[in-house]
Amino acid sequence: MEVLHVTGEQLGRSQGEVHDGPLAFDLGNLLAWDASAVDAAALTANGIDPTCQRLAQSIFQSLAARLFSLPSEAVAVGRVAELPRPATVLPREKPIPKPRPPTKWEQFAQRKGIEKQKRSKVEWDESSQEWRRRYGYKRVNDETEVAVIEAKPGDLPGEDPFTKQRQDKKERVKKQQKQQLANVKAAVKAGGMAALPPTLRLAAALPEHGKGRPAKRKELHDELKSATKQAAVSTASMGKFDRMARGEQPEDRQARGKKQKFAPVADKGGVEKQQQAKLVDRILSQNADDVADLSMAITRYEASARDERYRMKQKGHNKKGRVDRIDSSGGSSKPMGGGRSGGNKGRGPSSSGGRKGK
Repeated sequence: MEVLHVTGEQLGRSQGEVHDGPLAFDLGNLLAWDASAVDAAALTANGIDPTCQRLAQSIFQSLAARLFSLPSEAVAVGRVAELPRPATVLPREKPIPKPRPPTKWEQFAQRKGIEKQKRSKVEWDESSQEWRRRYGYKRVNDETEVAVIEAKPGDLPGEDPFTKQRQDKKERVKKQQKQQLANVKAAVKAGGMAALPPTLRLAAALPEHGKGRPAKRKELHDELKSATKQAAVSTASMGKFDRMARGEQPEDRQARGKKQKFAPVADKGGVEKQQQAKLVDRILSQNADDVADLSMAITRYEASARDERYRMKQKGHNKKGRVDRIDSSGGSSKPMGGGRSGGNKGRGPSSSGGRKGK
């Protein structure tokens, strides 16, 4: 297969103007800059924006030429070049976060050389002979599923082992929460408030048993007022049938934002019919060129007929379209024509009711 090499000049493309000043390149960061002084005379003569735009265009053209000179390889989407390692150290937007201080267990494990190992989420349960979760609902070796507890030599007579088991669990949970709170306090003392997660910053700011840093009174007032308003409209009736607290205003129970309106289940007032009619009218109005309005056509036809009858009446025609005879005295005589007369009304000059003579 013959390989054709096509240049940019053959395709009708021309390379832009490159920068003629001293340039420093950092291809790893796609960065190019000119450290020389700015020509103040050129900025004043040609304008700031056009001069900066032309300068940026020439610098970018030089950077693009350096990028296309790198070794590249062909892929399905084109050619890919590998950039060198960045040489310029860019500053961070925010300071480096401080490391979290280790907990007591992490310090103990570090002293004893204990390494954390990842365990599976399920474990074999000997009592039920099936795989169960290590923690949570229906966990392995669940104490609450034990029907009979074997008595121990140290048990007191008359003591319920199931009640003692629940009390022991509550004490373990309480001890764990106390240790967790001690770890949080140590983290705040070492790294400040930034070491805490956002959910615990508010709790750490509140005073504890009259100790610690008291929060500002205005902040506590605003947070308490906002929480009270939210709790007042969180019931099933949106606070409509709840007792008003002292100092609470009726407008505090009003829901914020727009209230969604739903169509009635039983269409007694014809609301659904009106909505459907409006929808059809809107669709027909959008395609009015393809639909003929029958009522409008009848109205226009009747209006044109009335205009025609009025025009003919002004010219001397009666309601039946016949022209009245104009005599020499200026008055009008009976209508001309060979029609039959209906009784005395419209009867000719002869005494008999036959045809009129000429």
